[in-house]
Amino acid sequence: AVGESRGVRILHLSDLHFGSDYAFATQREKLKIGDPRKTLTECLSADLKRIGQRDNIAAVLVTGDFTTGGDWRDETREDVLQEFKALRAVLGVRPEQIIAVPGNHDIVRYPKGTSIDITAMVLNNQTTYQHEREFRTFVDELVGRNWKDSLNYVHRLQLKEADLLLCLLNSCTITATEWTEYGFVGTSGIDAIGALRDEPIHRPTFKFVALHHHLSPVAGVAAPNSKGVTLSLDASELLDASQNAGAHVALHGHEHMRRIARYQTVPLRGAAATSPLHVISNGSAGGKRTPGNERNAYCLFDLRADSLRLWMRELRFDTKEGASLFDGPLDVRPQTP
Repeated sequence: AVGESRGVRILHLSDLHFGSDYAFATQREKLKIGDPRKTLTECLSADLKRIGQRDNIAAVLVTGDFTTGGDWRDETREDVLQEFKALRAVLGVRPEQIIAVPGNHDIVRYPKGTSIDITAMVLNNQTTYQHEREFRTFVDELVGRNWKDSLNYVHRLQLKEADLLLCLLNSCTITATEWTEYGFVGTSGIDAIGALRDEPIHRPTFKFVALHHHLSPVAGVAAPNSKGVTLSLDASELLDASQNAGAHVALHGHEHMRRIARYQTVPLRGAAATSPLHVISNGSAGGKRTPGNERNAYCLFDLRADSLRLWMRELRFDTKEGASLFDGPLDVRPQTP
């Protein structure tokens, strides 16, 4: 897929959690006197304007958890669609400039009360994708992408000064485990990262990988529980493939904690060295439940012919200014022809 834009900025949101865990006012909500909440669009617009970066948005990337607990009821679905319609109007972007990756709250692999039969899962090749249908049809309605298309693919954005190759991954693939919270991408996603590696380079080009689940730990102590781990089960394979593909940045959400890390494998047996991969955890842009005292947050990238800049900012639900968590260039250089 190819998208053309004269913009230079990518807005990254994650973990919006429309439904019971949503922190902002919805577009249709009638607020009581004294309720300080504003809509997500109002808060984002106010903060982007505050830092002088509201114009020239080329795309809005959402790395999963649009809903809470698979709440795809008509009213929740309509709240999400209305919010993105408002956001598009403020930012001046078209539906196809919204890019959506599924999260574990969007694709509920094991609804409550489901018994998990490992033997049956090993034999079943998951051809029906019934668990993905609500998310797929939602994305069709949100951005006009055919609901039958693969959730692992490479999307090229032609920006004003550079290209951005986005490798979008579905980390909610079912694999044979009783855990329910795990991330797993699988062979289709690894193939997509291979396609990212092989994409032709015509102008200065940045490569991003985007998924919902973690590629590296973000919590102080990630304690296992009956629902399993939040790290992608194939994280090591995904990190290696991303480095080999020349990816500059990997984006994810999931555990509602903000973190920027640099990952680089030291080559063995004299193999060629790869460039470091910046792994950026965006926290939650819209959910009520954030660990400790962490507020909601969002990321903004500015892509130029020779530089990549990142803002990571707190996002308050009352439009007041939050903290600047990061503001500066990332130490990466685009691939050139």
